[in-house]
Amino acid sequence: MCCRRPDPLYNPAVPSPRFILALASLPGVGRRRLRTLVRAAADGRAGHAGGGATALAEFLRGPGAAARLRGITTAACGAAWDAAGAVADTCDRRGWTLLILGTPGYPPTLLDLADPPALLFVHGAARLESPARLAIVGTREPSPWGEATAASSAAEAVRLGATVVSGLAWGIDTAAHRATVERGGATWAVLPGSLDIIFPGSNRALADRIVETGGALISEYPPGTRPHPTFFVERDRIQAALAQAVLVVETGTTGGTMHTVRFARELKRPVRVTWPPDVAYEPGAHLTSYPEPQQGTAALREDGVDTIEVEALGAWLHLTPARPEGGPAPQRRLF
Repeated sequence: MCCRRPDPLYNPAVPSPRFILALASLPGVGRRRLRTLVRAAADGRAGHAGGGATALAEFLRGPGAAARLRGITTAACGAAWDAAGAVADTCDRRGWTLLILGTPGYPPTLLDLADPPALLFVHGAARLESPARLAIVGTREPSPWGEATAASSAAEAVRLGATVVSGLAWGIDTAAHRATVERGGATWAVLPGSLDIIFPGSNRALADRIVETGGALISEYPPGTRPHPTFFVERDRIQAALAQAVLVVETGTTGGTMHTVRFARELKRPVRVTWPPDVAYEPGAHLTSYPEPQQGTAALREDGVDTIEVEALGAWLHLTPARPEGGPAPQRRLF
């Protein structure tokens, strides 16, 4: 399922964002139909120059007919146009960026997905660009070791110049995001609901700090969309696609983290697994079908934290730790 980028980035004369938002607001339009409609609107043949209900209706009778929508009336098009205006106003008021599939600024790595999101709402960094991106994911109920490992891993990623990707959930996600912002690094949080409904609510202050330190909150859901169980899985595919590699801290085969791992493997993203050095390996209890967990000779212990040599992470992300000319060599153990 990897390397789907032969699909073009369309390079379209894309209609206004409001027109695209109106398509998303039509009854019966889900993720797949929206992609079909966006592609049709982006090919330059759509008659949508003036916008509004009439243009929407004409488009659905022409290029948009490929989406096979039924029973869409002029009144429904008018309601969708009005709803799109409200969403566009919210984005403008709150300083959110709307990234549309096929337009400049849309993250190209998302095209590796079988079902890339047609729309992304972003609060913070206007462009999702970074030379290296490490996803740090794991249990929502970590041990002290797990929290410390997630935090030290994020800190080392920052030192190497990498962006940390996670999901703003309790536990490992929170530890990774917090350590990143505390060190002034950039982190991207992919949400299971809209940008205006932070989940969990206890991470609202952390979400604000992510934006303030040059990171981003990312969602494919329009304002007012509350988290839903299926949205967590949908969010996980975006996490995996945005990252170059995935570090899993403390999880078992039944944890929600496994969704991110599954997507990462489908996308050929390398996955590294780690868990407490003093916990014995038990077949079936950990990610036994993935690369051997990093324990034993690959790891060192210091103050109860599992660490590996800095060069290992740098090589994994194809980075060399930067240091001022003539300055001290980087520490060999931090991650």
